[in-house]
Amino acid sequence: MANPISENMAKGTIGELLVQTRLLQYGVQAAAPIKDSGNDLIALKGYAIKTIQVKTCTTRFETPLDLPEKYHLVALVRLHGYDTELLLDQTKVYLVPKERYAGLRINREPDMAEFSISQGLVDALFAEP
Repeated sequence: MANPISENMAKGTIGELLVQTRLLQYGVQAAAPIKDSGNDLIALKGYAIKTIQVKTCTTRFETPLDLPEKYHLVALVRLHGYDTELLLDQTKVYLVPKERYAGLRINREPDMAEFSISQGLVDALFAEP
């Protein structure tokens, strides 16, 4: 018999896996570190390396988010249909650079539009130094 998985753990894991999948779609390799010291994913594209904190919700994000001191990007995942049937194609994924996060109204869709994951956003965030 396996140990039970809490609802929060399941939601968080789904969010992390979805971010990994979407990043892979745009040419970024991402994996969870062996030990979680505050960063959920380490992502690589070319020579660019980014640490990512993933936060997942089903309706609204609880603010302020509990974020570690050191990270490059926060990935915000708003699951669609989680309580009934998870609809991944309608789930929203946003990538926000740390320096742009302060003061951002993360529960307002219009404010988040520029951070919706896309090839252009990923290319800009992972531009080689």
